[in-house]
Amino acid sequence: MRPSGSEIPNLTGQLLVAHPTLRDPNFRKTILFLSAHDNQEGAHGLVINRPTNKSLIDFLPDHNLDALGNIPVFLGGPVGIHELTIVSFDWIAGEARMTFHSQLSLDQAQSLAEGSKTVRAFVGYAGWARGQLESELQQSAWIVHPATEAILGDAANDETWVELMKSLGPAFHLLAIAPDDPSLN
Repeated sequence: MRPSGSEIPNLTGQLLVAHPTLRDPNFRKTILFLSAHDNQEGAHGLVINRPTNKSLIDFLPDHNLDALGNIPVFLGGPVGIHELTIVSFDWIAGEARMTFHSQLSLDQAQSLAEGSKTVRAFVGYAGWARGQLESELQQSAWIVHPATEAILGDAANDETWVELMKSLGPAFHLLAIAPDDPSLN
C-alpha cells in the first residue's frame, strides 16, 4: 500500500484516498482522481467527493445548457478555485479502467452527457510539484486505490469516503468514524 519513492509507478487514473489521520483541511476525508502523475513532472488530481451542492447552471446562468445544466459541480481542490473545468469519466469494463477527458467545451460535454459518459464539473484542482506526492505517499498520507465505476459514476460525498474506508477493513473503518476530538468520544 505504501511504495517506496523509487518504486512508485505512474498512478494516473488511480484514486488517492486520504488516510483517516490526514488532518489537512484541504484534503481531510477526500477521494481524489489522479488525472496525471509523473515522477519527474509532478501530479494533478480532482477531489471527487466534495460536492458544492450546486449544478453547472448555477455557475453558467447565461448559457443555454439544457440537461447539462443539471450536472453536479464539485470542489476539485485548493488550487485554481476560480477555474471551472468540465470533465468526463468513462469506465472501460473489458480493461477494468477509467478514461478521463478534461477541459471539455460545453458542446463536447453536452454530447458526452447525452451518451453514457459520466460528466462532472469541478472548481479548483489539486496539484503536486515533483516529488511532493511521492513524499506524501511515503508518509502514508494517502492510500492508492483503483478507480471503480461505482465510485466515479455516483455523485460522491463524505459518506463515500467512509464506505471506502470500511471496505479497507475494520482498522481503517474505526479510524474513519473516530471523532476528531477524542474527548467527544
